[in-house]
Amino acid sequence: MQETWKRFVYPLIEDKKQDVEEEAYHRHIENQLMLLGWEPWKGDIIHKQSLRIGNRNRMEPDILVARDNEYQFVIEVKRPGNIQAKEEITQLESYMRQLRLDVGIYIGEHIEMFYDKPNMSHVVSVFKWAVDLEEKRGARFVELFSKEIFTREAIVDFCEERIQEIQRQNSLNEIKRSLIADAQTQITESLKPYLMEKYGSSFSEEEIKGMLATIRFTASPDGSQPAPKVIIPKLQPAPKSTLVECLLTRNANANGLFNPADQSLTVLKGSTVNPIHVPKISDSNRKKRDKQLAEYTELKEGKRIVKEDVCFDTPSGAAQFCVGGSANGWKEWKDAEGRELDVYRTNDVNHKTGGSFDTNRVTDPHKFQLDFWTRFKTKLEATGKIPSLQTPQPHNWYDVRIGRSNILLNNVCNTQKNFVSVRLYIRNQVVDKYYPALEAKRNDINQALGCELTWDTNPTAKDKTIALFHKTDLSDPQKMEEALDWLVQQTIIFYNVFSKEVKGIK
Repeated sequence: MQETWKRFVYPLIEDKKQDVEEEAYHRHIENQLMLLGWEPWKGDIIHKQSLRIGNRNRMEPDILVARDNEYQFVIEVKRPGNIQAKEEITQLESYMRQLRLDVGIYIGEHIEMFYDKPNMSHVVSVFKWAVDLEEKRGARFVELFSKEIFTREAIVDFCEERIQEIQRQNSLNEIKRSLIADAQTQITESLKPYLMEKYGSSFSEEEIKGMLATIRFTASPDGSQPAPKVIIPKLQPAPKSTLVECLLTRNANANGLFNPADQSLTVLKGSTVNPIHVPKISDSNRKKRDKQLAEYTELKEGKRIVKEDVCFDTPSGAAQFCVGGSANGWKEWKDAEGRELDVYRTNDVNHKTGGSFDTNRVTDPHKFQLDFWTRFKTKLEATGKIPSLQTPQPHNWYDVRIGRSNILLNNVCNTQKNFVSVRLYIRNQVVDKYYPALEAKRNDINQALGCELTWDTNPTAKDKTIALFHKTDLSDPQKMEEALDWLVQQTIIFYNVFSKEVKGIK
C-alpha cells in the first residue's frame, strides 16, 4: 500500500513544486482518487455539486465521494502553496454537518483528516499526512480511503482510537511540562530513595539530602526533536447541563440554542429567516411578526438576516418567527444528530406513555442518563452481539450503528414520560429510498421481530422511525433493571433484523 501512496501523491508533489493554481490541483486530486478505486463514471467522484440548503441557500463542496448513491466523505481543496486558515476548516465542517458525514478531508499544503465526534462543538483533526513520497504513514491513508475496503464504521473506529491516542499524548506532555517546570524538586525526590538504598549503610539521610542540595538539576525538551504538536483540543467532560445546538431549514436557514432547563430557544445572530409571511398567517400573528422583523432583522441582498441573538420562551415561538407563520417548533427544530427537539421536551402534559417519574429520587437527570446508558452499554457489550458501541453521554438517547449511513438504531430513555424504546431511525436524506422498501415488508419484519411495531410514530416529520415501546417506572431500581434487560434484548433483535433488511435494499 505504500507504493500506492507514492503513486497517489507523486503528481501532488509536482504541483507543489510548481505552486499550481487551485483548479489544476483540484483536477489532479480527482484523477488520483481513481487510483484508490473511486470512478467518476460510476458517480463516485462528484465535482462541485450544487446542493440546496433550505429553500433559498445552496452550498458547493469541492469534491464529494459517494458509493451506491450515498455520500461517504467530502474533500475541501486548497492550492498546494496554501497556509491553512481557520475559516477553511469551518467551511469543511459546515459541509460535513449539513451532509451528516463523520469524516472530511482537507488537501492543500498537506492532507488532513477531520472527524465530527458526537457532542463536540467543532470537528477535530485526527491525522495529518505530509505530501511527500517518504511519508511513512501513507499506507494508512490508502488503507482507510480505498474504495474496495472503505467503510464509514471503520473510519469512525479509527478516529475514536486516534482521539484516545492523542489524549494519552496530551497526558504525557503534561507530565513532561511538569517535569520541566519543577525539575529540581522532582528529580531530587526521585533520586533520594535510590541513593538511600545504595549508600544508606554509609551515610545518613540528612547527609544524602545535603549532598543533593548542592546539585542543581534542570530539564529541557530534547533539541534534536521538536515537541509533539497536539492537533486536537483537550477534550473536556460534557457539562451536567448544556445548551443544545439546533437548526431549522423550512423557509429559513436558522441556527439556534435550545435550553433544556427552561425550554427556551435562542435564534442566533446571522440566521436567515423567511422575509415574507406564509399565506394563512392570522392578522394578529402578522402584526406580531412584522414588529419582530423590524426590531431583530435587517435586509441584506434580498435576505432577511437576524442581526442579534433573539430569545423565545418556546421553540414554537422561535419557529414561527423564522418560518413566517404557524409552526410546531418541537418538530421543525432539529439537533446536531437530526432529532426533533421533542426528545428534550419536559412540559408536555398530553400523550403520556407511562406514569409520573419520581424526581425526588433523581436530583441530577444528566447523571441518571449517563449512569443508565453506561449500564446499558456494559450489558450489551457483555453479549458480544454487536461489534462496535459508542461512548455513553448524558442524553436521553443512545445510538447503535447498523452499517448504513443516515440509518441507525436510536434507543430512548424518557424519564418524563416513563418509558424506554428502541427504534430504527431513518434520516430524511435517505427516507424516500429506505422507508417505503421497509414498509413493503412490514408484515415480514413484524413477524421476524415477534411483535407489532409502531410504524412512522410522527407522520408530520421528514425523518421516519419504526419503534417499540416499553412502559416502566424508571425511579424504581428493580423496574429500571428490568427495563435495561428489555432494552438490551430488543436492541440485539432490532440489530439482527434491520441490519439485514437495510443492507438488502439496493
